[in-house]
Amino acid sequence: MSILGIIAFIVLLSVIIVVHELGHMLVAKHFGVYCHEFSLGMGPVLYQKKGKETTYSIRAIPFGGYVLMAGEEDGSQDDETEWLKEVPENRKLTSKPTYQKVLVMLAGVIMNFLLAWVIFIGISLVNGYRQSDPLPVVYEVIENSPASEAGLQKDDEIISARADGEEIKPETQYDLLKFVQLHHDTLEITVSRDGQEFETTITPEYDKESQGYTLGYIVAAYLEPIPWYMSFVEGTKDLWDSTVEIYQSLGLLLSGQALDQLSGPVGILNVTARTAELGLNAYLSLVGLISVNVGIFNLIPIPALDGGRVLVLLIEKILRRKINTALVENVIMISFVLLLGLMIFATYNDILRLVGM
Repeated sequence: MSILGIIAFIVLLSVIIVVHELGHMLVAKHFGVYCHEFSLGMGPVLYQKKGKETTYSIRAIPFGGYVLMAGEEDGSQDDETEWLKEVPENRKLTSKPTYQKVLVMLAGVIMNFLLAWVIFIGISLVNGYRQSDPLPVVYEVIENSPASEAGLQKDDEIISARADGEEIKPETQYDLLKFVQLHHDTLEITVSRDGQEFETTITPEYDKESQGYTLGYIVAAYLEPIPWYMSFVEGTKDLWDSTVEIYQSLGLLLSGQALDQLSGPVGILNVTARTAELGLNAYLSLVGLISVNVGIFNLIPIPALDGGRVLVLLIEKILRRKINTALVENVIMISFVLLLGLMIFATYNDILRLVGM
């Protein structure tokens, strides 16, 4: 692992976390909520600077961050907290109407999507072109690869693929590759060659460099010049495509599929290091994609996350009464433990992939 890769990883995390937490803080301050601390990272303090009202901190563990707001019911403060005693009631989050609380909770997610959108637009604007979605047509077969063993040749088109009782008729190469990641044992494929169709089998192989399963052939993608104003359309399309793909992946995980594809900090570090070596465009694209991931992840209705806190607020609004604070804090603590377990499992996956198991 190069120093450049580690720096790229720290910068990626820092930018995404700062943008997310800045969203919370800006909206909270707009509604008059007292923000005691803005922290990048967790754990022991490495650096602190006192602002006019808020203390800005950098902490030792670079995973995560937070804005400590007066009146948060997350177990981080109580009525005996010294600084909280001096905060007027009308400046506590608990005193604000429900719609303001919801906006404060969702502001971080919105900022993550906004960051990704700006990045995708910027990449398209600087490049001045859009890339066509490549069809699953073989441009070149790699020697001693699954495609070579399956007898594929240049200009072959994969019409359909079947595995584990499921079938796909891919419109693009990306459709086929997504299917391969979920069904990476032997696949039955239908191939079109010179107007004739035939069937063969192909067994994907795991590629350490891309951390995914490949078929061993190259497809051709085409670049089309676009006017500057189309960059906004292309950037929006990239954001939409990323969002849909992440939700589809999340749905598979929740149904118990593709658990072996779940990646944690070690995997992200590895991917970031390799992507940084490919150039600024590839690196910024990854920043945008991870930012969308963080935004969507925080929308999951688990009390420790923004989506869960919004759910609690909406339930209280419907019931027209507050849910017991101690109960909320306990559920938040339990969900934190579950998230920690998920991270440990994802890290275990990362390690297995790194050692090639």
